[in-house]
Amino acid sequence: MVATVAAFLVAPLVSNNDPATADSAARTVAATTHDVPELSRDDSRPSVQPTKHDQSPAPKAAPKKPVIRPTTIGVASFNEWGELPMSELLSDAHRITSLPTVDIIGWQEGIRSHPVFAQLEQRGWVTRQLPGHARELAVSWRKKDFALVSASYRLVAHGVDHAYGRYPFGNRYVQRVTLRQRASGQLITVLNTHLPQKIEDLDHPGHWLQTSNAARARFQLARMIRDWNAAPGRWVVGTGDYNFDARADRRENPKGGPRRTLGPVAVSSYGALGFDGIGPSHPPTGRYVDYVLAARPDLHAGHLGFVGQRVIGGLYSDHNALLARIRLS
Repeated sequence: MVATVAAFLVAPLVSNNDPATADSAARTVAATTHDVPELSRDDSRPSVQPTKHDQSPAPKAAPKKPVIRPTTIGVASFNEWGELPMSELLSDAHRITSLPTVDIIGWQEGIRSHPVFAQLEQRGWVTRQLPGHARELAVSWRKKDFALVSASYRLVAHGVDHAYGRYPFGNRYVQRVTLRQRASGQLITVLNTHLPQKIEDLDHPGHWLQTSNAARARFQLARMIRDWNAAPGRWVVGTGDYNFDARADRRENPKGGPRRTLGPVAVSSYGALGFDGIGPSHPPTGRYVDYVLAARPDLHAGHLGFVGQRVIGGLYSDHNALLARIRLS
C-alpha cells in the first residue's frame, strides 16, 4: 500500500515533453517500490529481487565499414557510327576491348551491333543492349571482374520527325546498368545516353543552335538529374555522346548546357582533369563531345576519383573512344 501511494505521488511530476525527466522519474518510482521490501512468511528479513531497471543495456556495436581494396578501372564511351559496314564495326569493337585498361564500355549508335556484341562474349565480355528503337544504347563489361545485378532504361526526351523539325532523330533514353564488382562485392551503376545531333552552334561553340533538337537536348539533360540521384551502388559513373563540346561548354557555361545542368550531380573527366594532352573525341569537328562522368557525391566522399584519361584513335568510326581511368575505394 505504501508503495502504491508513493508511486501515485511521484507520477504527476513526470513531463511527457521531457524524456530525460521521464526516465529519471521512472527510475525514482522503481526505486521507491523496491525500497519497501516484501517480508517472508517465516522471517522478517527483506528479500529484494533485481529488476531490469537495475541492468544497464549492452552497448550497440558500431556498423562495420566495408573493407575495400582500392582498384583502378577503365570506363570508355564510344559512338560506333552505326552506318559503318559490319566488318568495320567489328574491327573497332575488337580494338577497344583488346586493351587491358578498358573494363566497362558505354556504346552509342549500336543499332546494328547485336552480332558484334555476340562475338565479344567469346572474348570474355558481357553486353546489355536496349530493345526496340532504344537498341542504339548498350553497356559492356568484363565478365571476370563484374556480374550483372540489374538493367533498365527510361525515356527522357521524345524525338523529332520531318514534320516537326529540320533534323529528325529518334526518342532519347537513359540506360542504367548496375554491376557487382566481384573483388569487393560492391555495386557500380553505369548511366549511358546519347543527346540529339544539331544542338550546338558550330559557328559559335558553346552556344545552343536554334533548333527543336537543342530544346529537346536541354529537356533531356534536366530529366537526367533524377537518374543520377536515384542510381544505386557505392559508385555511379556515366558515359555518352553529348553532342556538345565540353571545352566550349566550360568556357561559355550556357544555360541548360551539360556542365551547368548536371554539375550539381556529376563531374566529367574533362572537368576533373582538364584538356591538356588529350585530343578531341570527334576529329571531324575538333570537339570533345564524348563524356565519361562520375557522381559528384562519390567524388566528394572519396569513394572514387579520376586518375587519367585518353582518347582511343585509329578507328573506323568518326568518333574516337574516350577512356577514363577511375580509382575505386
